[in-house]
Amino acid sequence: MATTPPGWYDDGRGALRWWDGAQWTEHVQAPDPEPAVDAHHEPAPTLESAAMPDAGSPATATPFAPGELAPEELAPAATYPPSAPPGYPGGFPGGSAPSGAFISATEPKKSKMWILWVVIGVVLLGVVVLAAVLLPIVIGLFGGVAGGGSSGAASDDQAAAVAAVELYDEAWGTADCEKFQAATTEGFREVLQLPDCASFTAASQGFIDSVQDYELTVTSVENDSDEQITVVTSETYTSMFDDQGNPAEEALPYEDEYAYIVVPAGDGWAINEALDAGDE
Repeated sequence: MATTPPGWYDDGRGALRWWDGAQWTEHVQAPDPEPAVDAHHEPAPTLESAAMPDAGSPATATPFAPGELAPEELAPAATYPPSAPPGYPGGFPGGSAPSGAFISATEPKKSKMWILWVVIGVVLLGVVVLAAVLLPIVIGLFGGVAGGGSSGAASDDQAAAVAAVELYDEAWGTADCEKFQAATTEGFREVLQLPDCASFTAASQGFIDSVQDYELTVTSVENDSDEQITVVTSETYTSMFDDQGNPAEEALPYEDEYAYIVVPAGDGWAINEALDAGDE
């Protein structure tokens, strides 16, 4: 349905009144004096003159009420271009600035390609992370298969050698002579001057009384030959004695490194020698 745009229109009472697009408002302004009309030319008929009776008739001009004057039948006064009402920004319908529809239709469209590039970047990042996680696993699996049974046997021997070292450490921490003898060869016990359970129990009890928070960490395992494996450890603890054996006022921290030489013994492996790896 066509509607008259907002603007200043003749209200039929000799004044210009603001039409807001739906109804008359209270804003009124007087028109400028009309230019002189050439005596040889009659002025163009206006909507007001067409609505008024002939000049020779004694009829009285009755002002049009806003409700009786159909805005759709009026045209804005030619000498008064539409202007924005107070508080209305430029670009209102019928004004000199472009309307909202015109701006929307003519302004440059913003590209949304950046969204696609962001999605592609996230996907590629996920692929890289996934490859970094899975690649070592795949290499490990195929490396194990390619190694065959020999690598499996070596791994079993190394695990048994490490178990012997851990059993030796547990024996000292619990004064368990059976574990001590199972984890060591007879020759090693002779070197330690702990050939029997009585001597070991006395020595291990002194160890328990002077050492706290003992922790053993295996740092490396290496096959020296089919008959010898070296297990290197880092062993940390605290003690109430200094390195000269004198009592200390507070617990002192220590860290020792040992290289245990482990050899086959009976059905398993046992420690045959212990070297100070910290001096190497």
